[in-house]
Amino acid sequence: MPRRRSSPLLVLALLLSLSACTGQPAPGPAPDAGSSAATPAASAGAAGRLDALLAAEQRRAALEVSPADQQSRDVGVRRAAARALARIGGDAAWPGLARALADEDDEVVAWAAYGLGFSCKEREAEAVSALVARALARDARPSPAGAASAAASAASAAAPSGGAPAAAPPLDAGGALARAIGRCGAEASEPTLVAWLDGPRERAIHAAYALGDLAAIKLKLREETLVALLNLASGSAASPPVPEALYPIGRLEHVPLTVIPRIRDVATARLAEASDARLFAVRALGRAGEAAASELARVLSAKGVFTASERAEAARALKRLGPPGQRALADAVAALAPSADPIALTGLVSEDFGVLLTALDALGSAVTARKALRDLAALPPPPSAPAAILRRVAWLRCGAARLLAGGDYRDPLLLGCDVTAPAEPGSKPDAGAPVRGSIGARAVVEVIGRDAITGPRLAAFRAYAASGDLRAREAAIELIAAHEEIAGAPDLLAKALAAEEPGLVAAAAEVIARQPQRASEAPGQGKRKRRKRSDEKDAPAAVTSPAIEAALLSILDRPGARDDPELIGAVVDAVGALALKPAEARLEQLCRSSHPTTRARAGTALGVLRGRKIACDAGLPGDAGAAGRPAVAPPVGEVPAEASALVRAPAALIFDTDAGELTMTLDPALAPVAVTRFVDLARSGYYDGKIVHRVVPGFVTQFGAPFGDGAGGPPGRPALRCETSPVAFEPLRVGVALAGRDTGSSQLFVMHARAPHLDGQYAAVGAAAGPWAALADGDIIRSVKVRD
Repeated sequence: MPRRRSSPLLVLALLLSLSACTGQPAPGPAPDAGSSAATPAASAGAAGRLDALLAAEQRRAALEVSPADQQSRDVGVRRAAARALARIGGDAAWPGLARALADEDDEVVAWAAYGLGFSCKEREAEAVSALVARALARDARPSPAGAASAAASAASAAAPSGGAPAAAPPLDAGGALARAIGRCGAEASEPTLVAWLDGPRERAIHAAYALGDLAAIKLKLREETLVALLNLASGSAASPPVPEALYPIGRLEHVPLTVIPRIRDVATARLAEASDARLFAVRALGRAGEAAASELARVLSAKGVFTASERAEAARALKRLGPPGQRALADAVAALAPSADPIALTGLVSEDFGVLLTALDALGSAVTARKALRDLAALPPPPSAPAAILRRVAWLRCGAARLLAGGDYRDPLLLGCDVTAPAEPGSKPDAGAPVRGSIGARAVVEVIGRDAITGPRLAAFRAYAASGDLRAREAAIELIAAHEEIAGAPDLLAKALAAEEPGLVAAAAEVIARQPQRASEAPGQGKRKRRKRSDEKDAPAAVTSPAIEAALLSILDRPGARDDPELIGAVVDAVGALALKPAEARLEQLCRSSHPTTRARAGTALGVLRGRKIACDAGLPGDAGAAGRPAVAPPVGEVPAEASALVRAPAALIFDTDAGELTMTLDPALAPVAVTRFVDLARSGYYDGKIVHRVVPGFVTQFGAPFGDGAGGPPGRPALRCETSPVAFEPLRVGVALAGRDTGSSQLFVMHARAPHLDGQYAAVGAAAGPWAALADGDIIRSVKVRD
């Protein structure tokens, strides 16, 4: 049923009337902690509610957040209630979030706006109308909440309660309102945000980031919007430039030809001004046509003038610019390549290594840089070099050899590129057996995938897909989806599904979900036939591999598998793609999962089996109702063990790594359960010896996967509930790595640069110090110490 549109003024009136309808305290300062209103009994009651609200948040139990919590005279309780509802989200949280939007406390409003921004599906116009109305109300008020409110807030936050967010940093309500308007993507979002570009500088920056969110959703912005952003970024005699206004342009894949010259001029001008936002100018130049290649080449080569993050981003931007970009990258690789001098190679353990590696990866072929690539592919490892140096030499050698090899997976330079695990003395590289070393093995697999995988190439492929380095094996399994000519795929997929490593299992399941025919044997080799599609009436019947079917069903029954939403989700997708009827009862159980992503995927799979849309949002496998919404709230989960012994104060972690000593401080203020998990793991020695499995120069460093491939978490530790917040991801911010909602476990990432597209999407748990960007994929965390 179409929803009636409400005007912003009507919504504002309704929001402000909530205080009269529900007993919400009238706008004004909260009672001082020392006043008669804050008796010991009241404080004890507030502490108990904070515990209960944290439990409700973790269990995803929106109905346990009561109107009384939102009417409390204790601002800490109201904040905790709004935070819980924002993180729970969905239809059950919607009424409470709308109520919280009318609160006089800015932090409550920030949580409410943040939650509405992620719960507005099918209510976009209604949500944006309410958000705009609340922003107008904030503008109209005479002054922010007084010091008494701040004092009461601090006292409440310091209460000795399991749910108390001690020393919680203030949240920006204005920014949360703007970002929510962008994320909802209603018809009114773009003109509203464009109008805000003409406001105060802080609001203009919030609006620019919100337009970036909108650009990612709509995949386009109006030409007049781009002009307004460029005007803001260029500045005027009356107002200085706002480089953040270039951020939305970098979020677009294509921009109108009419604005390209202006993008080039404005972005080039902003390169002269150092700031965290200068990265957005570099990224915008990647959308400014081939004529921008010379400016990007200048950024890439100007060490000391531009940061390593900006230079790496310039390399990625040049990749978009066709032949001029490739020529600039070739020149840069030649200029940045280290000499073979052993002393010079010790400088590879630095952020500049990532710049060179990014430029090398951005090259599309060896044509424009053959000599420089040959020199890199033959770069001699220093004698008795430490593992960190050998690893970086191997990355350069294999990156160059991969380009030079073209489609020749037997190229000697390629087979011998990985100096971290050299062949036995006197032996020659053998294309018939997997090479030793993860870096080299992954490079060979990539080259194998560049041509039809048949004959000898098939034999080499099978060797990598069936055994050897885990990450190379996962990469080989992923090739099955893109190469229909691969013979014997069902056997390889079944073997991967039976593996211990969840990343390998998920890789195989994802192939089946995308290309279910790859799980089928030749006709006559199995017992159960797959139902033919209407366009396959004359084709031989395909038969799903019994081994694959048995493996998928076994994973659904595996103890602990359901605690890993990433793994179980991939398997459910595969089961649905194959329409495995024996899985129906198991899918019904998963339909009642407390994990929203698991429920959604189980509902999709059940819909395939039953031939109609199934709604699992409420944990009940019934037919979808009006607008696809169930009538009851989703099922709730368990309170995690960490909630019973929360870390109360920030904890410093000292990392001994291949790149030297690095530190981070984890703060439980916004993510108490997640921080408790990570501190506990660090104390237990879990991170000792772990691999840094992901480094994207200029973006992020990530670690903490049990098998070093980015999948899974420690055994016996269920996935964490997301403790996301409307907090900016700035350089050296520490966040929780995810593969979907509520899938975090043990993996952390450290930012290299400002990344607004991560804001609110991941849990911010602390801040790091030191050259985290100097780490490389494969580096080792030798040990971690915790200092409280």
